[in-house]
Amino acid sequence: MRGWIRTVPPRPLVSKQRLLADVSLSEAERELLGKVSSRIYYRDGMYNDDGVHYFSVGLSAIRCIDEALAQAKLKQVRTILDLPCGGGRVMRFLVHRFPGAEITACELPGGAVEFCARTFGAQTALSSLDLDQVSLEKEFDLIWCGSLVTHLTEPGIVALLRLFQRHLLPGGLMIFTTHGDFVAGRLPTRDFDYGLTTEQIDRIGTDYPATGYGFEDYPGEKDYGVSLTSPEWVRARVRELGGLHEVYFKERGWDNHQDVFGFVRE
Repeated sequence: MRGWIRTVPPRPLVSKQRLLADVSLSEAERELLGKVSSRIYYRDGMYNDDGVHYFSVGLSAIRCIDEALAQAKLKQVRTILDLPCGGGRVMRFLVHRFPGAEITACELPGGAVEFCARTFGAQTALSSLDLDQVSLEKEFDLIWCGSLVTHLTEPGIVALLRLFQRHLLPGGLMIFTTHGDFVAGRLPTRDFDYGLTTEQIDRIGTDYPATGYGFEDYPGEKDYGVSLTSPEWVRARVRELGGLHEVYFKERGWDNHQDVFGFVRE
């Protein structure tokens, strides 16, 4: 009930109006923000009563996507995959930034996909804990993946990259975000613990500098937690797959927090 109450339309709408008044927004961003829905999925874990930040993160994703598209010289976007779509934090912007595109919302079962279909007119697809088993039966011009690599083991990340590769059209662009040096430097300060114990922070803080990769499960979870991946580590995994070339990288590009990569299928 508390989750429903905090997402009733007036509260997010007030937050959106506050962000619209931000003088740092460009006119294009203000116009786009003005169009997006203020409806919030009541189980959206990314919404924590701070609607200004929630909408700002969506705008930040669009900035990264536009920059990566320009670098990829991809002029036309007809099909988009948003995986994981969650409650549509970014999708609510995608539907207005690319009004002619067919957008597919992909997420684990649980109601979020249905919300995105009802609210944003998205096509639906269910994901799986075994990403190698996910087959969407179509290919996409653009794939957006915000904050999933950040939670996966090394085999899970590689399986995710394979999923993207087999669902990209030739010349298509995949964009995903990672925890890099910023998060690696933040963890030891305990400024934000990312849900990890002190012991886990110490271990991941040792592994990452040594190998460019570190992972720790969330307490009570298996193969789902916090991953750290250096840019060099990510590029090495993509090179091993083959058939993709990097067109975009921005350190802390998403929400001044996560690194952002863009790769095009050859």
